[in-house]
Amino acid sequence: MRAADPPRRAALRVWRTAVLVLFYARFFLRSNVEVIVEVLTPGSGLAPAVVRLPLRSRTVLEIATMAHLISLSPGALVLEARADPPELYVHGMHVADPKGFLAELGGLEERLLGAMRPVGREAS
Repeated sequence: MRAADPPRRAALRVWRTAVLVLFYARFFLRSNVEVIVEVLTPGSGLAPAVVRLPLRSRTVLEIATMAHLISLSPGALVLEARADPPELYVHGMHVADPKGFLAELGGLEERLLGAMRPVGREAS
């Protein structure tokens, strides 16, 4: 892939960062709503689970940023982070569908890597 010119790369990076912020805002707000509903309604809608999330992240910074973004949202907590192999063990309060939960976390990581890595090197 031919390297893009610097202004185009900068614009693409800004766009990817905006996409990450919007995706995370949706993830964060939905998590807040789930926790609020759980607190305000009688009965238990909890479906707790611990899932293993294999990561595409390579650096400690990428792994730590991913772990922090997950732990900042209510209803999810990173229990363990490993660098070799890169993976996280995540506890979720509302994980009725573990595959869907993993897919959403994978989408978060994909957008995170798009924002953090230089343009043209995201896939590696």
